[in-house]
Amino acid sequence: MVIAAFKWLGIQLTVICVMLGLFSLLVSIANGRDEALNFIQTAVVGMKGPWVWTFGYGLAFFIMDRGRTLPAELKGVLVDSEIVAEVTARIDRSTRHRYAYPFTVPITLLGIFLTYVYGIPNKGLAYFVLYFCVLLIYYIGGFLLFHFVQVIFAFETLFNKMDSVEFKQIYSPLHLENFTSYLAITTIIGLISIYAGFRGTVTAGFVFQHEVWRIFLFTPIILFIPGTLFYDYYPRYVLRKVVQHKVFNLMARLGASDGSNANELVGKLKEAAAENSQILPFVDYKTLPSYLIAIFFVISLAYNNDPAVKAFIQYITNSGAR
Repeated sequence: MVIAAFKWLGIQLTVICVMLGLFSLLVSIANGRDEALNFIQTAVVGMKGPWVWTFGYGLAFFIMDRGRTLPAELKGVLVDSEIVAEVTARIDRSTRHRYAYPFTVPITLLGIFLTYVYGIPNKGLAYFVLYFCVLLIYYIGGFLLFHFVQVIFAFETLFNKMDSVEFKQIYSPLHLENFTSYLAITTIIGLISIYAGFRGTVTAGFVFQHEVWRIFLFTPIILFIPGTLFYDYYPRYVLRKVVQHKVFNLMARLGASDGSNANELVGKLKEAAAENSQILPFVDYKTLPSYLIAIFFVISLAYNNDPAVKAFIQYITNSGAR
């Protein structure tokens, strides 16, 4: 799965390099060599275009590729039922663009507005090319958020109907490992792409129509980070809760039994305990604090070592103080 992620990142890095070369040539023909150089300066040095595109679109194509295997991974662990079918169907839909319009349309429209009021510093054809490319990033951000949110809601369905959910007595641990590896890889790449998008807007050199719009450069952080973190945490939490629910129910039944079926309940309790021990290494729901600590550490590292981010945060805090 890691190899697949690197494959799509490599492909998208190649794509953005070709696009930049082609657009630079067109800008040079239309507006001259100096404008082409200004275009490269803004797209590569200012907006961090290759970084943002590679991680954003690389992640999207990875989701469309490997994300569609998640239903099979879950079905390899859970006993088939109407609830499992509903959950896996929702996860499958979350990897398809045609279902993502409730997220992609409003977020792209938000991008149209914000990019306009930010004010792209280039002129002529370069202005329209950069505007278009920025909107593509907003679109793909909407698609990624759609996938994350739909996976969360799919597991919310599983959580609400856990009485009807059963783990298979015999299954390959690779199914759970592949599932949790997918969550980890998409979360890591997602966080990198969010930081890249934020970093690119800070250093893009926008010519703001009004200084108040500078505060909205925080939009990628506010819009995407909470959902990305919760997306990695919640499925693990739900799977663990399903197992615990089964164990607690069996313990309650054993305590309330008259002894006639005690041996049967003890046997089932041992099976549930075995399932719990198998699942524990993959779905430890207590890891959320470590995620948050890691994020705060990265933010602190960026603040202390990235002059552009530090200057922007200081500007925002000083503006608030005034």
